[in-house]
Amino acid sequence: MEPLTLGWLTLYDAPPADVVTAAASANFEAVGLRITDQSLDDDSIPIVGDNAAIREIHRRLAYEGIYLSNTSIYHLTPEITLEHLKPAIEVTAELGAKTIVVTCMDPDEARWTAFIAGCCEAVAQFDITLALEVVPYSEAKTLEQGLRIVKNAGADNFGLLIDALHVVRSGASPDQLAKIAPEHIVFAQICDAAAQKPADLDLPTEARTGRLYPGDGELLLYAFLDALPDEIEIEVETPRTDQTDLSFNERAQRAGNATRDFLAEYHRLLK
Repeated sequence: MEPLTLGWLTLYDAPPADVVTAAASANFEAVGLRITDQSLDDDSIPIVGDNAAIREIHRRLAYEGIYLSNTSIYHLTPEITLEHLKPAIEVTAELGAKTIVVTCMDPDEARWTAFIAGCCEAVAQFDITLALEVVPYSEAKTLEQGLRIVKNAGADNFGLLIDALHVVRSGASPDQLAKIAPEHIVFAQICDAAAQKPADLDLPTEARTGRLYPGDGELLLYAFLDALPDEIEIEVETPRTDQTDLSFNERAQRAGNATRDFLAEYHRLLK
């Protein structure tokens, strides 16, 4: 079965070190962590620059015997420079992650493509890959646009992060996804949701409050999985605001169990 990673957003209200512990308790092979906030002005997740927090994450990873798959950093708006990113790059490398998730928030595609090409060059010395998440409310709104940015950047260590919910809400089909060459996809995030966005939710709110466990919604997840490269890393991203009364470990366990059951049925039907 595909390597399974616990995405930090599943436990959006947990301290990063506790996300590591919860992932291990739920038998995930790996974990993804947010190590900066979305903007330079917000410091509610002060991992970068907090040596004690970094040491604790490192200790938990070693103690629990899982690895850090990826880190999430600032949304890359025009005012963010490579100098702003260097501390996050160094922390990612220190913690052993090989992927940094990036989001394009610059309406000037050519300018952002040139910027991210420079970032790819900077992270190459650490053997790190950048994964551009296609998000319909970002400035890389569609698979077509995201793939164009990846190709125009011309870096071997740059590809796409494919999120099941975002891909559907961007209007893409599984057939479009299947046409993307495997080398242009870094990893994928899985969840389920209603077939149509609820009328009372905007897209950002739905992404944080409207996700369901795989198999509990109406997205065409079997077709989504069929379109992905073989053996790709799958990250579980299922924040559930209706479960905040549960412990972090139990929430991770529920997400992991539901996803494994869904993937097991998917593979059974493939035989």
